[in-house]
Amino acid sequence: MLRKPSAVTLLVLLASGCAVSSTVGFKPPQNYPVGTNPRAVVKADFNADGDMDLAVANYGDPAVSDDGNISILLGNGDGTFRSATNFVGVKNCTGLLEADFDNDGKSDLALIRGGDPAVNDSGDVTIFFGNGDGTFHKGHTVTTGRNFISVVAADFNLDQRPDLAISQTDNSVGVLVGNGDGTFQAPVAYATPTGNLDGKSLKVLDFNQDGIKDLAALDAGGDILLGNGDGTFHPGPSIPRELFTSFQLTGDFNGDGKVDLLATHCNPFNPGCGEQLLLGNGDGTFTGVTGLSLLVYGAYTPGDFNGDGKLDLAGTAQVNGNPSVVVCLGNGDGTFQAAATFPAGPDVFATLADDLNGDKAPDLVIINSPTSIGVLLNTGTDFSIFASAPTPSILSHGQSSSSTLTLSLLNGFDNPVSLSCALTPAQAGSPTCSLSSNSVTFDSAGKASATVTVTAGAVAAAVRVPPARHGGPNLFALGWLPVAGFAFMGIRLSCSRPRKGKGNFLGVAPVVAGLILLAGCGGGSSGPPPANYAVTITAISGLTQHSTAVTLTVQ
Repeated sequence: MLRKPSAVTLLVLLASGCAVSSTVGFKPPQNYPVGTNPRAVVKADFNADGDMDLAVANYGDPAVSDDGNISILLGNGDGTFRSATNFVGVKNCTGLLEADFDNDGKSDLALIRGGDPAVNDSGDVTIFFGNGDGTFHKGHTVTTGRNFISVVAADFNLDQRPDLAISQTDNSVGVLVGNGDGTFQAPVAYATPTGNLDGKSLKVLDFNQDGIKDLAALDAGGDILLGNGDGTFHPGPSIPRELFTSFQLTGDFNGDGKVDLLATHCNPFNPGCGEQLLLGNGDGTFTGVTGLSLLVYGAYTPGDFNGDGKLDLAGTAQVNGNPSVVVCLGNGDGTFQAAATFPAGPDVFATLADDLNGDKAPDLVIINSPTSIGVLLNTGTDFSIFASAPTPSILSHGQSSSSTLTLSLLNGFDNPVSLSCALTPAQAGSPTCSLSSNSVTFDSAGKASATVTVTAGAVAAAVRVPPARHGGPNLFALGWLPVAGFAFMGIRLSCSRPRKGKGNFLGVAPVVAGLILLAGCGGGSSGPPPANYAVTITAISGLTQHSTAVTLTVQ
């Protein structure tokens, strides 16, 4: 169950720095109307069509007798969704879980109602079974007699049936083993005495690397409950309580395969926040590392958003007074880069990171108004592009040349890449370029290819005729003067030398005549000189752009 960050969180976020990264990007949010005051979002294929769908828990507004409802948004497979259909679930639902609670192969929902201790309402969890077509029918309701802070679903006893763990306000965790039909056995309580006395947030991870799911109850301090593999737990290490500290973030932040904790310290007497990374030792204990750079407090949704294999964090912030989504890219050693920011909505907090359009990149679902959610599709594909030497590299007019483009993924995503080509210099009569495809997608090996073709235009005339000139002398018209002089000298020589010299002159005469004809035709050029052209191919995917170029000659 996800809880909306407080106003204090957003104020702290305002102080964070922002620097846009070249390899992380999202499209502007596509907004979808839902019910009143959405609180939580889960994803699953609710209608069994192979496309990811969304379910939204809407709290409603008790002040106007609005009990809230559940919105179902069926996916189209490309990251877009159809208009929401709503059904009445439980009164003022505060959270939502997805699992196949009755083992029929269809996704079900657990609707969480926190209750109100002021009126002796301890809350409950109600199962709604999926019909396989995007609709649901009500099942069993679970109560424990304590108000809930956090609820998680996982298979704790290795029987392939989902169980429940509930963090309660009496500072205990109740574990309910599932029967496989949507009902549960009586809760077994485990004490979590460290930290806050009104309950903690639950995380399900394998902290001691024994292949069995464990539980962490975290807040200003925390307790690790190590799983026995049969649905029971035994106490593990505790995390000492620290004032003005949150231990909400879990994940492998330094890439050693062990679960780490990231603690955020905010001191109201010395404004600002700092981080302390608790590196997991693989046995449920942690080693503190200090001196981390400032991280955005509130970036609490983990995921590899740029596909480099390192864990990043996403969250929300007020940037220059504008609500924004922020992403802190991980360096793989437990430190993070400055936050990249993306526009969001008036009342934004991030709820879900998952691949919604099948391109392997985690997208974001945010709650960005009192009546809508937003979907930000990840455009962070990074790739290389190479163009082979054109064949042939020298063209005559009317001929074509081709080059093969090879693209390779540099990260784990495979968004489509759009292609375009252009020639320089661009002028009248320049060759033209075309592509075998204006968009390519990567195969399972992360490769894609296309062909660029350059075609030289045909020549209109083989002989260039100098244009007529007006208003001034035509220097080409004087070209006969040296030729005539040479001919005159030849005649003079023929008259003053023996007869055999006349034969030499007669041999030169055709050359002289040719020179005269050449001069009369304007110099003998049969067309423009050879020209070199550069062909630039530009490839774009989201915010990522790369180019490559080849050269060829047209003669």
